[in-house]
Amino acid sequence: MLAAAALVRGQYAKSNFTGIEGSQRPYKLKGTNGELYVLVISGSERVYVNGLLLKRGENNDYTIDYNAGEITFTPLFTISSEMRIAIEYQYSDRNYTRFVSYAGATHKNERWSFGSYLYSENDIKNQPLQQSLTEEQAQILVGAGDNPELMVAPSAYVDSYSDNKVLYKKTIINTVTVFEYSNDSQQELFNVRFTPIGSEKGNYILKNASGITRIYEYVEPINGIPQGGYEPVIQLVSPTKIQIATFLGNYSPSEKSTVNFEMGISNNDKNLFSNSDDSDNQGLSDKINIKQRLLSAKWDVDAFANYQFIQKDFTSVERVYTIEFNRDWNLGTTAVGNQSLLVSGLNFNLKKRIDSANKGLITSQFENLAFSDSFSGNRNILNGRYTTKNWLFQNQGIYLKSDGPLTSSKFIRNESQIKYHFNKNWIGTSKRFEDNQEKNKSTKQLSSISQRFSEYGFFAGRGDSTNVYVELGFLKKNNDSIQSGLLQRVNSSQTYFLKSKLI
Repeated sequence: MLAAAALVRGQYAKSNFTGIEGSQRPYKLKGTNGELYVLVISGSERVYVNGLLLKRGENNDYTIDYNAGEITFTPLFTISSEMRIAIEYQYSDRNYTRFVSYAGATHKNERWSFGSYLYSENDIKNQPLQQSLTEEQAQILVGAGDNPELMVAPSAYVDSYSDNKVLYKKTIINTVTVFEYSNDSQQELFNVRFTPIGSEKGNYILKNASGITRIYEYVEPINGIPQGGYEPVIQLVSPTKIQIATFLGNYSPSEKSTVNFEMGISNNDKNLFSNSDDSDNQGLSDKINIKQRLLSAKWDVDAFANYQFIQKDFTSVERVYTIEFNRDWNLGTTAVGNQSLLVSGLNFNLKKRIDSANKGLITSQFENLAFSDSFSGNRNILNGRYTTKNWLFQNQGIYLKSDGPLTSSKFIRNESQIKYHFNKNWIGTSKRFEDNQEKNKSTKQLSSISQRFSEYGFFAGRGDSTNVYVELGFLKKNNDSIQSGLLQRVNSSQTYFLKSKLI
């Protein structure tokens, strides 16, 4: 048995963006509510580019300013516009005192084991930190339910005149009471905080963006459409709670068979002040894995199957799948509802013999992903790797066919490499290509995510068993993108590279 409890320092967040060609610049990390200035907890970040995990450090891939919440890529990792950057991190969220507890118990014997765990992350709603809630603001949260757009409160309050303050008076424009900048000490003046809410969603604009003080001005709507991007309101942050209980087990009836399962129940309350919108707080998830040895000879053959079901209201603390799961399946915003994922296949493993350096591994895999009635996709995967004393052959191939209510897609990817070793040297060649075509069902036109590229390369290197090495290479890449509704060549590139580790 185990148990732990603590006051937590931060919460999980994720930022996704596309790199800017040739720009290593500081990229800003944001909070879950869009906060521009966040304090990232040291060492909590995981940085992925095109699905690959990077390493922190001036002599590696990136550096990060935890206090400013900014990441900068080093000259050793050049950023291009084709790079998909995803960053997961914990940041200091001090809106409320947050209490975290964790408890669990396990029991096992020779053939089976069971365990149960409970995780709870709970804001203490009566102990706000960065915001001091008035009774009126607390009542706004009570009536807002889980809708952040309703969690806003008037920001204006009566204040005394001072030369060092930017104050406003109330005035009426076409029957609408608005705030107008004033330095008349004889007027009833208000201290007003303006919050950006999006272009053409607010009725105030920033009048003097270049000035030391920021003054906002009311602009009348045109044909009922707001002309500004600010409102005299403040965004309230509601206290939240997430609890996850899991039960898992493993059973091995023989050395050749294994079955394990896991079931999870989540309770996610996005506003502890309100009982409204609580019908979607609870969700269920379960998973089962089966593995069976079919043959033990020169090749070991294993069959495997995995099924996972996630109810639409289930909430996890962090992501469940790989960082590029959505792109791998061409998932769009229409993929909603209960989710099921089936994975099955065969592993062929060539045993290494004492009198031979040959090793091999082949995996054939089929996957089916479905979201209720909104998405269905099938993926076929064939991966292989074979090595001899001097040769390495490897290949990864994936074919996806998906269907949604608005679009259908076909996505083919393949990566292969051949390498020859002699003494402490090696030479080799590589080939990569992707062809992703998504079509709108009604117009039969390709969508904006459709793209295609092909790349081949050659390389040569020298190194030893201490990992001291140098490698030179050349890559030739052709990129196709949507032009006049068709996939057409947009650019080609040639890259010469040098990789080394001399110390």
